[in-house]
Amino acid sequence: MLGCINTAYPVFKASISDKDIDGFEHAKQYFSDCYLMTTLETLSHTPNGRKILKEQIEYDDNNPKLINCYLYKNNGEKEKYTIPTNAVVDGYEKLYKQQSNEIIRSMDISVAEYEKKYKSKPWICRVTDNFKTYRFENNIPSHFMKILTGKEPHVIGETDFNVDLEGYREQVMALFERMDKEKDHSFVMGTGIKMLDGRTWHVYVVEDVDLNNNTITVKEKRGNNPKTMSIDTALRTFKFIVGYFNGDLAKTESQQ
Repeated sequence: MLGCINTAYPVFKASISDKDIDGFEHAKQYFSDCYLMTTLETLSHTPNGRKILKEQIEYDDNNPKLINCYLYKNNGEKEKYTIPTNAVVDGYEKLYKQQSNEIIRSMDISVAEYEKKYKSKPWICRVTDNFKTYRFENNIPSHFMKILTGKEPHVIGETDFNVDLEGYREQVMALFERMDKEKDHSFVMGTGIKMLDGRTWHVYVVEDVDLNNNTITVKEKRGNNPKTMSIDTALRTFKFIVGYFNGDLAKTESQQ
């Protein structure tokens, strides 16, 4: 058993630090968890996103060698997943040694336990769950964002039968205009069957939208390499965009 699961509304006493959150920017991807790693990094870009990360991830108050990750169930309750900092999934021993960020490893395992229990990610993402891949792999950003934050993200084209974002140009440009004005945003973009940096079905952090120069800058997590391209190129390459503005992540009265 990798972690015990308890339903609760916890009191946060040992939240991860700003330094821990800053570490998401430099951590590299080794599993098929780009949806998760890009989400953690992009949430670190906004004040409310950072607050949520501190509320949803904590070192156990009684044992610093345990990390508690909290994920939302469909009914809005938080569920606690307690994971040892040295936990290793069978078959992934070598990869776990490469992924030095214990918070990311713990979140990976928490998502796997969540999916084992609820089987809530889209069916197309579950096809490999009974084979060699582990349940935290092969997921979509909007699903992880919702169970981590408890809030529905903005979504364009993620599960539609589109090849790229060309057919959504008007919607995307309206979103880009807002992103250009409101720099506190947490968005990711995915490639689908087309490639950027040689990878299909890969998710990238949106670092910046600059309409004056007609460019967008994205970053993938295997090498942490930013790439700037024209917006037209982005629309022809990416399949979807998902995320939040800072205000979307503000607490409501029911969450106080």
